[in-house]
Amino acid sequence: MALDIEATAKYPLASDDWLKTVGIGGVLLLFSFLLVPLVLVYGYLVRVLRAGMRDSPEPPAFDRWGDLLREGAVAFVVVFVYQLIPLVVFAVTVGGSIAALATGSRAGTGLGLVGLFGGMAVSGLLALVFGYFGLVGLANFAHEGGLGSAFDVAVIKDVALSREYAIPWLYGVGFVLVAGVVTSVLNVVPVIGAILGVFVVFYAQICAFKLWGMGFSAATGAGGTPGMGTSVAV
Repeated sequence: MALDIEATAKYPLASDDWLKTVGIGGVLLLFSFLLVPLVLVYGYLVRVLRAGMRDSPEPPAFDRWGDLLREGAVAFVVVFVYQLIPLVVFAVTVGGSIAALATGSRAGTGLGLVGLFGGMAVSGLLALVFGYFGLVGLANFAHEGGLGSAFDVAVIKDVALSREYAIPWLYGVGFVLVAGVVTSVLNVVPVIGAILGVFVVFYAQICAFKLWGMGFSAATGAGGTPGMGTSVAV
């Protein structure tokens, strides 16, 4: 599969309503701490995955909000389940480290610091690994439409271990990392820079999820996905 990175970078601009789309997504991401806006963003990104599978020339629109909410809720559950083990490891290691630090002894402080940084490193690595496989599960959910498809071990293993998916995944991560760098620069300007950074992140997410959808399609031949309509099968 040939990847046109320049075209991918311009993908969010391909629609006549691109400003509206990026604007809505950025605002939702800005208020993602309220959870419902975050769920709606998840629902939209599921649509972007599906658009990537079809190699759609334009990004999807923010419409059919009920569908967005339903798909986003399922996507939220999928992401949470895949990150459950890293979260548990983080909670146990950091909790134990804090308990050791609380003893006030030199040995406790040393063990606590080692456990704290070690736990953060291990849980971070686990989050990356499970996130990689979880994204395949999310793509399979976007393709199949059922919650169970997000945990189809055979499909997830085949796709995750394929070159056709791994390379677009790396490029997608690159878009996210670049957005992080741009956001860091923008944060030099208080408040306004942070707000603008949220829109940059959402823009990069559209690019990345398009690539990840294309990678899933290349690995599975899922390009003819008809879409999920208005219901989510469980």
